[in-house]
Amino acid sequence: MSGHIEASIIIPVYNQWAFTRACLEALAATTADKACEVIVVDNASSDATPEQCPLLGAQLFGARFRYQRNETNLNFGPASNLGARLAQGVFLVFLNNDTVPLPGWYQPLIDDFSAYPDIAATGPVLLYPESAPFGHTVQHLGVCVSPSLGVGHLYEGIAADCELTKKRRFFQVITGACLVMPRSVFMDIGMFDEGYINGVEDVDICARLYSQGYRLTVNPDSRVIHHTSQTPGRHRHEQANFARHARLSQSLLTPDWHLHLKNDGMFLKVGPWQTLQGALPIQQCQQLDKIAAISSRDEIRNLLVRYPLWEEGWQAMVRAGRDAEGPDRIVERLAMLKLFPSPERALELYPDACLAHNKEVASYAFGNLVGFCKSFEEYVAAAESMRQWCADIGMDELAGQYTAWQAGADGFYAASYVPFINAFWNMSRLLPLSPGEGWSYTLWRHGSGRPSQAPETADPLCASPEKGPAFSILMPVYNPRKEHLVAAIESVLSQQYPHWELCIADDASTDPVVRDVLEGYAGRDSRIRVIYRPENGHIAAATNTALAAARYPYAALMDQDDLLAPEALRIVAEAIAAHPEGLLFYSDEDKVSDDGAAFYPHFKNGKWDWELLHAQNFVNHLGVYRTDRMRDIGGFREGFRGAQDFDLLLRYTAGEDSARFVHIPQVLYHWRAHAGSTATDIRVKSEVEGSAIRAVQERIESLVPGAEVSVVPNLQFLRVKLPLPERRPLISLILDMGESLPLLEAQVSALSARTDYGKYEVLALYSEAVPRASLARVQRLISKSIRLLPHPAGFSQAQRLQMGAQHAQGQILGFLSDGVVPLTKGWLEELVSCLCRDGVGAVGGKLLQGRAMLHGGYLVDASGRLTAIFRGLASDEPSWFGWNLLARTVDALDGLCLFTTAATLAQMGGFDAAMPHASVWDYCLRLGDKGLRSVWWPFAEFFLPQAVERTGQQSLSPYNDATADPAFMARWTDRLVPFNKNLLARGRGWVLFTGGADDQTGTT
Repeated sequence: MSGHIEASIIIPVYNQWAFTRACLEALAATTADKACEVIVVDNASSDATPEQCPLLGAQLFGARFRYQRNETNLNFGPASNLGARLAQGVFLVFLNNDTVPLPGWYQPLIDDFSAYPDIAATGPVLLYPESAPFGHTVQHLGVCVSPSLGVGHLYEGIAADCELTKKRRFFQVITGACLVMPRSVFMDIGMFDEGYINGVEDVDICARLYSQGYRLTVNPDSRVIHHTSQTPGRHRHEQANFARHARLSQSLLTPDWHLHLKNDGMFLKVGPWQTLQGALPIQQCQQLDKIAAISSRDEIRNLLVRYPLWEEGWQAMVRAGRDAEGPDRIVERLAMLKLFPSPERALELYPDACLAHNKEVASYAFGNLVGFCKSFEEYVAAAESMRQWCADIGMDELAGQYTAWQAGADGFYAASYVPFINAFWNMSRLLPLSPGEGWSYTLWRHGSGRPSQAPETADPLCASPEKGPAFSILMPVYNPRKEHLVAAIESVLSQQYPHWELCIADDASTDPVVRDVLEGYAGRDSRIRVIYRPENGHIAAATNTALAAARYPYAALMDQDDLLAPEALRIVAEAIAAHPEGLLFYSDEDKVSDDGAAFYPHFKNGKWDWELLHAQNFVNHLGVYRTDRMRDIGGFREGFRGAQDFDLLLRYTAGEDSARFVHIPQVLYHWRAHAGSTATDIRVKSEVEGSAIRAVQERIESLVPGAEVSVVPNLQFLRVKLPLPERRPLISLILDMGESLPLLEAQVSALSARTDYGKYEVLALYSEAVPRASLARVQRLISKSIRLLPHPAGFSQAQRLQMGAQHAQGQILGFLSDGVVPLTKGWLEELVSCLCRDGVGAVGGKLLQGRAMLHGGYLVDASGRLTAIFRGLASDEPSWFGWNLLARTVDALDGLCLFTTAATLAQMGGFDAAMPHASVWDYCLRLGDKGLRSVWWPFAEFFLPQAVERTGQQSLSPYNDATADPAFMARWTDRLVPFNKNLLARGRGWVLFTGGADDQTGTT
């Protein structure tokens, strides 16, 4: 290319060839007489782009076109930077491939740099494609900065021919969808920050430019159509991107939204749901409202072109068109929702969009619903935070609006909040609500998860101490934040159950405010007793001080900044009354943020899990212990700092019958999540890991000498490496080949390569239906030591496995389905060492298909049905509290990988032939009835190279319509107890149970 190049137009692309083609054709039509070059940076597109783009580019632009293909997807920032390094123009024009430049767009942008020498960048007004009721509407005419330093498009959604779009404005931030900048400025500022992934790069670079004294502008005479966010996964990294922006460049910005509105004769308004929105002056609205009352729909529409932030006008137009059908009605309501967000509008729009099969609008409306679905406490906390912030930065008018919101908060709760949550719950309860999503947990808590309230009539347990148990709440305190300590104590004072004392041991706090708070509460309620320690001894010593002062038979552990649910002690008292022999009572819990948001619930396994106990403290909060036993074992021990509760739990439960450990499947404890809290990240307390290892090591050594405890890689939880018995048992590996005998050679080869355990035999069960030629070939290829055992073609799984057991000579029987091969060295040692312990009846390993888990064992979920868990989850992706990476007791395993002793199988009467498809599940459940555990051991991994439906097992569910065994249903229906009545196993994880919410007071 020769001659002067004024501008280099850089278009990063990833697939979406139809958009790229339209963009290039529009560029060719609008820059034919300009000194421009076009550079397309292809991020490894897999559609028609690699073939078509170079050809079309050369056809449209000739030598002025360059196509740069990357071998991998570099994402927007790196691809744009690459284009800038290749560029030869004085100016760089970064252009999204989902844009269509309109005639006359280019020259006004270039001229801006002559007209305004202090600008660093400019861009056009971006318009949405035409739609009712206004034709083209504004997507971007500049970015405004909210009082909380959030960013958004100013006047998005207004009509393109509105007078507001024709005004020159200057900004701190403009969009990168079409961004023009001198190349020298772009290189000097350091280009786009490549730490962002497909988002916020433009905000970051603009903030850096603004901090150096530059202005940015949008030229109202330049217009470009923008289809917006067409790249798949465009918003996937949004949370991480904004977190990076908050760390690096957000502080470079200052609020200006209110200033833009003021310059246009309007003001910034706090809506009923604390949304910030532009608004017309009240007097002007009143005048327009009178006009609207006597105007036609078209007349109202014309007024809205002039006054697009007239909220009542939008409502009047939508009301006038309520009987209209088709897409226009949906588009109008979408436009109103964008300008004036509210959950009520989203609730109206979402079902209509679904009925119209408009996925994009339905998704937008649902996203709004999710955004508004927060706890009422969060709204209250947000109002106070914003009131204080606005007052601090001099935005007194806005601070006054937040004060007014606070004054009307109770009315908002009754008139708006509760009706919305109820309506959203009724709409969403059939959806899979994830416990890990804050909005869905909030919705579930409101709809079905909240504990029952105190009975209207006096509870006999509450009437007198003689009628019910009394609790000593042990709270060690050391320099907490005042508001956290106050909230914690207030949550105790708010208990519905009155028979308690709060034993606070102040561990020589140096903050004088702490003593003031404690003395105030001690003087207010005689049940609050404070002991001041003369010197700091850390949590264990302080809790022991509180324990020594305890006067009641049950001790509850509570941290200085956490919260008890109001029903907590009442429900524990009810559990004690129902289980007077109980030794330990523990509830579910969640976390609570400083803004009052409850999130990340921990719904625990109500069936005591010794394996999991050696990996993590799953009891945690709320834990209620017998005071005398705590004292008998010496209370808390020094030397386990950060894991002192875990150490206590291990010693407290040692040697006891797990039937005395009672789980309460309700969230009774809110664990405070803040910087420095293990509720946020267990690793913030550096000693926790080492302390936990020492505690478990000491306990496991008393059970299995020679065992070793270590941290699971990339996880804060533990695993136990168990030793083999001194006399190694003979293992019989029984391969259930069915008609897949040709797989035997590869399976045996893999077994031999990855098995160091020398004392085993291999038996291969195969169907008589296997062709003779296949059988002969296998007999030639495999070792003579492998026993081939034929069985009738119609044999069920139960009959096949039982036949294998009868021919086996080993003390341990290892059943593997056809094609299952080990992936880990030492796999057999892992399974054998796990099985050779008291109380273990069966063991299974982790089965993979590709990188995904086939399942993580079987549990009875809230449906009352035995269900495979973690199906399809990536093998190394930590799941629900790391359960897919930790050894666990499960309700059942299956025949794909099952190890049990020959003696145990004989004692249980073998596999039940009356259950041709469900015999292994039945066997494990019967083991459980006899007090023997089925253990899922993830440290032995296997690969299953074929679909389950092609194995002899046929299904991952005993309830499969095609294979359900009537005998299994008859034996186990209504006998299976959920591990936690709040969770359903679905695919890779869990969903919240939304049915059967009437009984929320039981125990498991």
